[in-house]
Amino acid sequence: MSERMFMPRIAAVVLVLFGLFAAPVVHAVEVAGSVHGSSPSGNAKRSNDAPGVAVPALTDLQADLAEMRQRRLPMILLFHTHGCGYCHYVMEDHLRPMVLSGQYTNRALIRQLDAGRVDLRDGDGRLVEVRDVLRRHAVRFFPTLLILGPEGQVLTEPLVGVTNIDLYGSQLESALQKAESRLR
Repeated sequence: MSERMFMPRIAAVVLVLFGLFAAPVVHAVEVAGSVHGSSPSGNAKRSNDAPGVAVPALTDLQADLAEMRQRRLPMILLFHTHGCGYCHYVMEDHLRPMVLSGQYTNRALIRQLDAGRVDLRDGDGRLVEVRDVLRRHAVRFFPTLLILGPEGQVLTEPLVGVTNIDLYGSQLESALQKAESRLR
């Protein structure tokens, strides 16, 4: 093969590879910019950066399960770690806007659990270590999102990691709809 035919093929391969990795790199920049309260360009805060509004932490599973039984709701539970860019993405681009909108108040309890946390109250009211909760739910990768029923049972397949940023919102909505139909 002549050098003349070889160079355009290398250029094409480089462009394809760049296209495959461009979205995660661009998103990482967006996430990094939002940590400091500004957009990637350094301008004003993002619209969902309302001060003081956060996704509630899971601290007392027994109390949350009682509320879920009373209101017949599932729980969206995000397991995350500090410093995880995709965990931050799920929290800030999906769960936090769900909490802020108020549109999910009658659809699900939304909670998050930091894997670095030490302990919490389990479904029986006992103080347990978070690592035991992670082990019980086979959480090995972050972010992992579970949808739990009022008895603490997992209602849908877990969403593990973020395989496609563009599809994550629809995957989350689909999982929530499946969970809601199982509770009817």
